Amino acid sequence: MSEIKSILNYPGSKRKMAKILAKKMPPHDTYLEPFAGSLAMLFQKEPAIKETVNDLDSRVVNLFRVIRDHPEELERLVDLTPFSREEYENSYTVNPDPLEDARLFLIRCWMAIGAKTSDITGWRSCIAPNSPDTPKQWSSIPGRIKPIMERLKSVQIENQDAIKLIDRYNRPYVFIYADPPYPLSTRSNRHYANEMTDSDHEELLDILKQHVGPVWLSSYENDLYNNTLHGWHKEYYDMTTEAGQKRIEVIYMNEVARKAFVAESPTQSKLF
Repeated sequence: MSEIKSILNYPGSKRKMAKILAKKMPPHDTYLEPFAGSLAMLFQKEPAIKETVNDLDSRVVNLFRVIRDHPEELERLVDLTPFSREEYENSYTVNPDPLEDARLFLIRCWMAIGAKTSDITGWRSCIAPNSPDTPKQWSSIPGRIKPIMERLKSVQIENQDAIKLIDRYNRPYVFIYADPPYPLSTRSNRHYANEMTDSDHEELLDILKQHVGPVWLSSYENDLYNNTLHGWHKEYYDMTTEAGQKRIEVIYMNEVARKAFVAESPTQSKLF
């Protein structure tokens, strides 16, 4: 499968890590991503018989639907959109036209400092010669649309509560890759339009523990997950955030997933 570049410059996106993990997934007929985000993992993995992605943020869902259903129109509009402060400032208003709102959401994700969708953070301009070439990054977006459209042709796109969806997909042949917003205790700022409280995370962990198929849960290591997921396996991966910070991502795996996983080296994983 040829490489598909992510369309969203999204906090927590795991583009580099996904290339490694996609080759280590357990065998599965049905794939579920209850927290779609940038879909970095979906774009790296081989297609399954049935695939469903979900996001509570309706603007994320709308973007991927427009890419799937109207790729040429979106590509043309984005190609004609300059990298400008005024375009960025207009992007925070939801537009009733799905095509225009998809364009605005892309602007918000690529032109906002920190790629945040939770707050107005400022326009991502560049001055220093060694700083990221943000206009060049933006100019690459039109060329990413059609490959993503092809990948999404057979994917179901949901927009509902992740807990209910996970419960409905509780089948042994369903592999769940859950990449929820990081617990607030692991970071200093809000990043997402739909954050999760500790209570929300507890509810998520409870429903994932009930799943009879393989589960991967991605996060930074934290006491809540460690204390709740007794007996789950952990894999550690170095990653770099959108802000350039070095962090260690942890993939928590239930027993079904652990049996199907081949670790890179014995020192990178442990049971707890």
